[in-house]
Amino acid sequence: MQKNLEQILNTILHSSEILEEEMKQESNLNNLTSRQLFCIELIKNMQNPSLTELAKKMDIAKASISVMIERLEKHNFIYKVTSDKDRRTAHVHLTKEGEKAATLHAELHKRISELLTEEMTESEKEILIVLLNKSIKSLSKYKKQHNN
Repeated sequence: MQKNLEQILNTILHSSEILEEEMKQESNLNNLTSRQLFCIELIKNMQNPSLTELAKKMDIAKASISVMIERLEKHNFIYKVTSDKDRRTAHVHLTKEGEKAATLHAELHKRISELLTEEMTESEKEILIVLLNKSIKSLSKYKKQHNN
């Protein structure tokens, strides 16, 4: 029986959450939330952003990012360095534990991608990429319209 789009998205999201939880349990990441893992991933990708840059990228208030950063620092995933150019600004860096968490999270994304596409041909994968990019574009438009 074919599923409709809502059922497909629900299945993918639910399965991804289960995989993420299983992977977190197998590592030392079980005390991190999905949002914290996303934050660690962004810090790695943005290469030591300021708190303001990170808050903007995560689309959360600066006060919220400060609380999250404090928790990540307490658990030794990140550390802050005051900017040489502006003493009011701090940049966030990953510790070895943070790097390990970012790598494990990237592996999780890779594993989910592999599982989602293992029954697909290369051509089907290319089509899926095009369609998902269109979906992302639609979501971005929606986000812009509702944030103004």
